[in-house]
Amino acid sequence: MSENFKVIQPTTTVYCPKRGEGWTLTGITSIEEYTSVMFDGVRYTLPAREIIEHLLPNQKIRETEV
Repeated sequence: MSENFKVIQPTTTVYCPKRGEGWTLTGITSIEEYTSVMFDGVRYTLPAREIIEHLLPNQKIRETEV
């Protein structure tokens, strides 16, 4: 695990252009793991790397646009 990695807490809001806004159901402690994310009442298991590199930045962009 990288020493620069920050733990992502459960219920962190994320955004996917295809699925919309969602939130993590479990925390992320490693970039190499999979975690559960809820989008519109449907649970998905996604790679932590996708969440960290794409879904979290997408949400931050949306928050700054408001």
